[in-house]
Amino acid sequence: MRLRKTTQDDIPQLKALWKAGFGDTDAEIDRFFDAAWPHCLGFCAEEEGQLLAALYALPQTLVLGERQEKAAYLYAVTTAPAFRGKGICRALMAYAEKELRKKWFACALLVPGEPSLFGFYETLGYRAQYAHEIAAPQTPSKHGTAHPIELRAYAGLRETLLYAAPHVRYDAHWLSYAGTKFYALQLEGRTGCAAVRQSPNGACVCELLPDMAMLPALAAVPGQTPALVRAAGGATAFAMLKWLDTPRPELEPVYLAFAFE
Repeated sequence: MRLRKTTQDDIPQLKALWKAGFGDTDAEIDRFFDAAWPHCLGFCAEEEGQLLAALYALPQTLVLGERQEKAAYLYAVTTAPAFRGKGICRALMAYAEKELRKKWFACALLVPGEPSLFGFYETLGYRAQYAHEIAAPQTPSKHGTAHPIELRAYAGLRETLLYAAPHVRYDAHWLSYAGTKFYALQLEGRTGCAAVRQSPNGACVCELLPDMAMLPALAAVPGQTPALVRAAGGATAFAMLKWLDTPRPELEPVYLAFAFE
């Protein structure tokens, strides 16, 4: 088995592997390779020309105040169904981490695709990072105001609100890839923001800042009955983090909002 970086020539096999692993539509898969793949690092396991597993490292920035660290969000980690349980993913993760260290990434982040995978990633040295996440919350009465804002205005507002908390800062192309609408919120003299994505099950509030108390302001937006709300803080195991060099406990827990579900 050969472990290596992906190339443009791998895209047809990478798309087929993604579809077998996640069952996403062709349009969803094409969107990743058109919009996100050019900005990330890809790694794969190959045997006799066949791709067995793949993952993608999306460059991010971990921020606390004026401090910044280079981070990689490991995304769409998958092994072909016929080759699972053979240690291929474990080997690929180790290879990707080694290559990221060469590029001076301080840490790797990921979001397990299902709760059972937290234990697997713990064996690889990843630690749970927490968020405040509520599925199908009770819709509050409308209170406060919400109005749409542009992507760059949202990026600036979220950095102001998260200044004193360790968090992942997203470049413009990652916020664009998230596929959300952005809102500025006002509630009883407090300022907040929210990123909302429509799904078949209702609105996914991928991020609500500075905390869940701002939800009544978001209720002012017509048709935004949330199926899920995620905010900073809380005790829901959401992301996981592994330091690739010297641990920095002062930068934990790290808040990561957009898992690009």
